[in-house]
Amino acid sequence: MKVLFVSRVEMNPYVSLLAAGMERAVPGTHCAIVRDLSPRQVWRQRHTLDVIHLHWAELLYASGNWRGAWLKWLRLAVSLLLAKGNGVCLAYTVHNIAQHEGQYPTLNRLANALLFRCVDVIHVHDEQARQQVVARFGRRRGVALIPHGNYLHYPNHCSRAEARARFGWGDDLFVYLALGQIRPYKGIEELLAAFGRLPETDSRLIIAGHVHDPAYGAQIRALAAADARVVLYDRFVPDEEIQYWMNASDVCVLPYRHVTTSGAALLAFSFGKPVIAPRLGDFPQLVGATRGILYDAPEDQPAARQEGLYDALRLARKLDLRSASDAAWAKARELDWVTIGRQHLEAYAQQPRCVRRLPRQGGPR
Repeated sequence: MKVLFVSRVEMNPYVSLLAAGMERAVPGTHCAIVRDLSPRQVWRQRHTLDVIHLHWAELLYASGNWRGAWLKWLRLAVSLLLAKGNGVCLAYTVHNIAQHEGQYPTLNRLANALLFRCVDVIHVHDEQARQQVVARFGRRRGVALIPHGNYLHYPNHCSRAEARARFGWGDDLFVYLALGQIRPYKGIEELLAAFGRLPETDSRLIIAGHVHDPAYGAQIRALAAADARVVLYDRFVPDEEIQYWMNASDVCVLPYRHVTTSGAALLAFSFGKPVIAPRLGDFPQLVGATRGILYDAPEDQPAARQEGLYDALRLARKLDLRSASDAAWAKARELDWVTIGRQHLEAYAQQPRCVRRLPRQGGPR
């Protein structure tokens, strides 16, 4: 089977890990990753491609102006319809039910309407996302529930003591970490406000990641500068350095305002870190009762959301870190990409468009 992944996300290795998992799961599977999809490309490969699998579709038509966005979407839509007309199986992973920044809402609605009607396989990571797909888009057929994989591939040879020494810290501090892209929907300013209320002088907060919007970055820098206990690293964290930030911390904080699927929780688990997160999206299933702390976060009640986060930060200091860390490690190891890759191939193979291309022997089972 030949699978073409279409994704513009480069900072997150999700797609490359999935592609490698598929190729290892079933020998003879060939995967390629491209940033864009054009009608010419589809036409040239119409006889050799079995599956086109889209990720983060909203980024495939992102543009600095509405005209550019509509033209990109038109090209993508024509490409998908051309592929479908030539018997290629189409798949779409729902990383986000709605676009985070809400740009071009009319275009997003049109894009979702076509995607959820046109593609053969809709992939979601958890049951709540499946229910949202049914409720918002009426899509019930061809929905494959396959979990998000781990990030155990990242380098992790730095000890806790070595990581803390990079900051000039000893073992007597309690360190919270928010690692990942710094974007408004992730609630970083609310985290800074809640952390600022903590009375303990031995608390530290690390915020590390690429700033998506310069204006928002300036706001975060101003808030962080008001508390000497906060370390802000507002730039991309290279793969080799993730271990230093993770291993210097006690717990990861993910104060999202809204979420469908969070790879950040799986990243934390891959370093044995428990998670503080709201009861939203896939967090309740991932964190559960043993891998961190969940708090109520009503989207329309900012004050209640911040109070819940503050209480969770306080409660984290009483957490059995060894037990929570062991549970996090166990969850990460459970979610290996070879198993997940095989499940994706099985989901494709259930579609009539793929059946005609499967080999008589050695196909997905």
